Amino acid sequence: MELTGRAGEKARAGGLGPAGRRYLGCLLGLTAAMLGGLGVWLAAQGGDHFGAISRAADRAWYRNFGGDSVTEIQDQDLFYHHIGRSIDHVRQADVIILGSSLVSFAVDQAIMRERLEQRYGLKFYNMAFVGIASGEFVRQIANKHHIRPRLWIVNADDGGGGGNFFHRNLMRSFGADARQIPSIRLSRFGAYYEVLRRNLRWRLEDATRDWRHALAGQRPAPLPRFDRDDRTGAADMSTFPRFLADGNPTVKMTRDPDCHTTPDVIANAREFVQSLGAPVVMTFVPNSHGCRTQVRDVADAIGVEVAMTARTDYSSWDGGGHLDHRGAADFTLDLVSALEKTSAFQRIRENDDRQQR
Repeated sequence: MELTGRAGEKARAGGLGPAGRRYLGCLLGLTAAMLGGLGVWLAAQGGDHFGAISRAADRAWYRNFGGDSVTEIQDQDLFYHHIGRSIDHVRQADVIILGSSLVSFAVDQAIMRERLEQRYGLKFYNMAFVGIASGEFVRQIANKHHIRPRLWIVNADDGGGGGNFFHRNLMRSFGADARQIPSIRLSRFGAYYEVLRRNLRWRLEDATRDWRHALAGQRPAPLPRFDRDDRTGAADMSTFPRFLADGNPTVKMTRDPDCHTTPDVIANAREFVQSLGAPVVMTFVPNSHGCRTQVRDVADAIGVEVAMTARTDYSSWDGGGHLDHRGAADFTLDLVSALEKTSAFQRIRENDDRQQR
């Protein structure tokens, strides 16, 4: 039997009468307006990428790593999928350093600006990635986005158990959380979504942190959050415990110096260097598990120079794995001094002198 009248209208409208449809329309309109307003507000924030959590005083700095319960990182998506301005700045760099978090903590950007940019007019970029020991990820980024500086500096560390820089894996690790780098499986649209989701999540956590702590008690984050500068790649590690403290212990090299490399590592290193398409100088950020012998072995075998600091006893905030602010300043000064002695760096200077003439 066919329903007629108002009952039939409700059935054909899925159970909604005119008042219900008006209510649903208002609700959808309000939701769309709220989302539109949120989008406009996020766009007005400026910063490196849409939705970025930036510093009010300097929009080039963006929240890179954080999370109250689960930590996440931004830069893997930003660099791999060319989101934001980082890749544009990388392409303008004359000298780029590569490595893991050891490099993120060990390079003082202010000293690099003074010793390389102001003295020689060379733009420097720190393209290290926290949580990624292997260089395969950054090699793919360099080839994908046609990054060709005048000189690469490679921290050729074997990881001390965290993975050799010249291995080909695509893993990232934050403590016990080790997995394949998500960025390589994402489309560019998917990466945009993840970046926006991450920033919205962090904003919500920031806005609700005080009352959540009041209700449930304060729970420390797994790791401190930190920002990154899209212009230089520098990471601000000042939130890490004892990073800014004085009197931290110095790095003590505990590895047997008779720690030679393997033919596989040499073969991978040779292919890695050839794929970069520009001169390479290898270096070593001292850490308690590192092996300077391997750096020399690899460099000698593939015919590249080493800019190795004479010292290894730089101060460290975490007992010998990563340098603190004083250790980073001392290491960066020594690194530039060692770099200035290499033929690869001197050729850059000679070419500059010829162009000026």
